[in-house]
Amino acid sequence: MAARTRAALQFDRIRGASPRNEMDLNDFLSDKGLSWRDHWIYHQDANGGRTGQAARFRFLPTHRDQMVFPWSMARMDNGEVAVAGVACDMTNWKGAPRQTVLAFSGDQGATWSDYVEVPDCESRPMMLVDLGHGELSFMTSFEAAGNCRYYSRDHGRTWTERVALATAPNGLQVSSEGNSLVDYDDGGKAVALAETGQTQNQRSDGHWNVCGCVRWSRDGGRSWDRFDWPDAWQWQDTHEGRQHDRGVGEGALVRAANGWIVAAMRTDMPIRYMPLRHDNFEGVAVSISKDDGATWSPLEFILGPGRHHMNLVRLPGGELVMTMIRRLDLADDRLASYRRGCDALISRDHGLTWDVDHMVVLDEFSALCTPREMPKNWRWYGTICGHLSSVAFDDGTVITTYGNYRNAGALILWKP
Repeated sequence: MAARTRAALQFDRIRGASPRNEMDLNDFLSDKGLSWRDHWIYHQDANGGRTGQAARFRFLPTHRDQMVFPWSMARMDNGEVAVAGVACDMTNWKGAPRQTVLAFSGDQGATWSDYVEVPDCESRPMMLVDLGHGELSFMTSFEAAGNCRYYSRDHGRTWTERVALATAPNGLQVSSEGNSLVDYDDGGKAVALAETGQTQNQRSDGHWNVCGCVRWSRDGGRSWDRFDWPDAWQWQDTHEGRQHDRGVGEGALVRAANGWIVAAMRTDMPIRYMPLRHDNFEGVAVSISKDDGATWSPLEFILGPGRHHMNLVRLPGGELVMTMIRRLDLADDRLASYRRGCDALISRDHGLTWDVDHMVVLDEFSALCTPREMPKNWRWYGTICGHLSSVAFDDGTVITTYGNYRNAGALILWKP
């Protein structure tokens, strides 16, 4: 009898029972009332096992009968979290209507405001950043007409400034995706902004040369007075007896508790994967600057093909958390599982080492890409999840959001 009672109570709690312990059918008529529900994350061990830990999970609300997929998130100086995404049909990105939107939460993601539409913008909102004193900004990337930054001065409620971004000194467009490093003055105003990014040009064989850079701004990203292409971010890949120049692209930056700058970057795919012509086979490398960006350590390859779209946050205790998308679960160049989703790594020495043996599985689902999702040149390993952002709270809790293209924007509330 006791077991049946526990099951019934859990059923009511998941369904969202009213205070009178009665089911409220209004909870089923709209997704606006949905909130956190039970979830499990898993800590892997070095022996192939895993230990479960209770967490919370939910999806972002819809907007105008479209799912919303997130691209970036920021914690603002008013205590709210802002998420920037696109209301769209991910199976028909180019053909269906799109709208860039933002929503805001003051209770660690339990509830979200109505969406704010960014006027005349349908692009992916990258690198959302709080610049202090109510100023919020994001940039567009990989736009044929050129990238730009949008600005709000009222914590994201209205967007009144749009700035076209200049090209890099080499004349190529810089595209970024991940998260920025921001230094603030004692009054909470951003005084320096740094981003990793990439320039790229197409080779005669159809492949792209990607060159990773880091750039600095003193005016909130309106202009960039310092560009660096670190030699340490170039690497060599040997395939069939030949060496090939490779590089890194988009990535994330964070300032460690000891003052170092830690960069996590998406690596070029190994040459052996090039015939597949798909960027899902790129990985993750880390580089550290101990002199405020003047020089960088050689690349430390952390994760191989299949995981990327990194985000870096620093916890109140000084630990660094790297979250990343798992587009493919590969091990030793073989498919390890059909599971896709997002994972996390933790560093306790300011980014020098990352505990790969104890990777945290934040969310996962088994899937193959279907011909409907990739009608042209269908491949089972095509993209069905991607793009990710995380923020940390003062109590050490982390909220991570990512695009589950089969459903909607997913949110996980968890504690490292």
